Amino acid sequence: MATPGARSSMNEDDMAQDTSSMENERSTLESDIKQLREDVSLLSEHIREIGSRSMNRAQQAAKEGAEQLRGTAEDVQEEVAEMVREKPFTALALAAGIGYLFALISRR
Repeated sequence: MATPGARSSMNEDDMAQDTSSMENERSTLESDIKQLREDVSLLSEHIREIGSRSMNRAQQAAKEGAEQLRGTAEDVQEEVAEMVREKPFTALALAAGIGYLFALISRR
């Protein structure tokens, strides 16, 4: 049969093991949290880099589109100017007709 003294030493041993186990778990948890913070930091850095690259690509595409549109607008302007030089009365009549249509539409 177990004596009361033996029972208390078992409890102290169990408590020492529980304390040691808790300290190990705490240490493991702290190292896991540290690793998680490092991973989140790396992930944030990667996301910033990807966002920066995407922004640069979008800016480049917008610049190219604007240059293409500017070129097209210049071509249209040259064609209209040439048409006005070749047929000034036709261009004047066309402009007057368009103006009249806009006036009718804006009244309503």
